[in-house]
Amino acid sequence: MVTDTLLDPVLEPRITEIPDVSEMALSLFKRSLVWDNILPWVPWHGGNYQANVDLIDELLPRYLRVGVNHISLTVGLLGDVDATIRHIARVRQQIHERADWLVLADSVNAIRKAKANNHLAVSFNFQDSLPFSNSVDMIQVYYDLGVRQVGLAYNQRNLVGDGCAEKNEAGLSNFGREVIKKMHRVGMLVDGSHVGYRTTMEAMEVGDGPFIFSHSNPFAIRPHYRNIKDEQIKACAATGGLIGINGVGAFVGDVNAPTEDIFRCIDYTVELVGPEYVGLGFDYVHDLDLAINAPRMAPLAWPAYKGEQMVRHNYAGPEQMVALTQMMLDQGYPDDAIVGILGENLAKLCERVWK
Repeated sequence: MVTDTLLDPVLEPRITEIPDVSEMALSLFKRSLVWDNILPWVPWHGGNYQANVDLIDELLPRYLRVGVNHISLTVGLLGDVDATIRHIARVRQQIHERADWLVLADSVNAIRKAKANNHLAVSFNFQDSLPFSNSVDMIQVYYDLGVRQVGLAYNQRNLVGDGCAEKNEAGLSNFGREVIKKMHRVGMLVDGSHVGYRTTMEAMEVGDGPFIFSHSNPFAIRPHYRNIKDEQIKACAATGGLIGINGVGAFVGDVNAPTEDIFRCIDYTVELVGPEYVGLGFDYVHDLDLAINAPRMAPLAWPAYKGEQMVRHNYAGPEQMVALTQMMLDQGYPDDAIVGILGENLAKLCERVWK
């Protein structure tokens, strides 16, 4: 029998060095506030926290060297409230121990200050609302711990609504409506990445504030249930929100996640709604073995799309953000549009939402 592993493509080497770009592109990138809205940060390797300690000293300094100023770290742990809070506490302590270069930011002003001091600012996110359990009161607790955005569902149905991999969508639940209202009151961004079409559309109707897709690409570019349709993109922009383009090979149109394909996702979205509604949420994963094993171990969360199984793919690294700057310049994007996409759009949005 042919195994999935034999079907995996041979990937090109990942880009880990800043590419050669013009002085104009490099200067524009360095003076911009650069914001990556998703980086998974969970205790993988069977709960081996040392893996995250090693990663925090290997990966995050790489972002700082490239010139990224703020990263939103995914710290949610399914529906286990106790384990989630313990994990957040441990990550907060790791950040505190590296205060000479790493900052847990509770405001956009703190992020701008970190950039001025050549520090890397981080905040937290969940990619699923399961850590709320069945209590909207947990939303304020997590906000106070540094969680600034939460995805309503991760591919599968939960108490809030349906994920994007569900075959039959029921949409937003009554509990989900209360969750969204509470998130807006607290100042937490409501995120539709990994969420079902109907659930996101209803969530944008219910909410009285901006909605985001923190790391989603256009379905028109790469048809897959993880990507979002034009109607979702337009509705998100109408809320005053933002679409964060990801650098995941499986969802940009090429398993190697080349910069050209990421730009194509950006450009399509810009043409559809305007550059002020576009940002970056690369969703970089360091360990490619874990990245492909996770969906294969969870077939209900990651079912085949029209017979297409998930195959091994690359994830774009922060160095490719510099190349994106050059591509946007080459395509005639004005400086203010590029600065917005690199991070200023997200900064202005969070200045309005975070409390």
